[in-house]
Formats: sequence, structure tokens, C-alpha cells
Amino acid sequence: MAIDGIISDPEILGGMPVIKGTRVPVYDLAASVKAGIPRDRILAAYPTIEEHQLDLAVAYAEANPLGGRSHSGDPRNGSKTGFDDG
Repeated sequence: MAIDGIISDPEILGGMPVIKGTRVPVYDLAASVKAGIPRDRILAAYPTIEEHQLDLAVAYAEANPLGGRSHSGDPRNGSKTGFDDG
């Protein structure tokens, strides 16, 4: 599956989203930005990545958080809020 320059393919890093045409994980780029690493340093560490791809990785990671549970409810009791409705 490819979304605006990001691809997720089971044959590439086990399906982890990467920048299309690379093996650079989207979440690694986004984590570097979130950690406050200067953009020029990130881009120097990943010479195949262009600045617009770094922006794309950040936006993708924000829209698609890695791991964790959604806050849409508790699947054990069918509640959409996670609270007992009774």
C-alpha cells in the first residue's frame, strides 16, 4: 500500500511504513523530529530523504500513531466509550 510517498510492504522491513523508494522507516524520522534533533542533522543522517519527505513522515506518524490502543472503547464489553453504560 502506498500513501502520498509512503509505502507499507510486507517484503520491506516487515511492512513497517517507509518513505517510498527507500528503507527509511517513517516512525524513525518522526521520532527524530519529535526528539528535537535539528532537521539538517536528520537529513544528513538519511541522505536519501528530502526535506518534504521528512515533513510527510511527521504528518503520517501524527495521523497514524504507532502501537497503543485506540480510545474508542473497551472491546471486552462492547462499549464505545470505555465506560460501563449500565
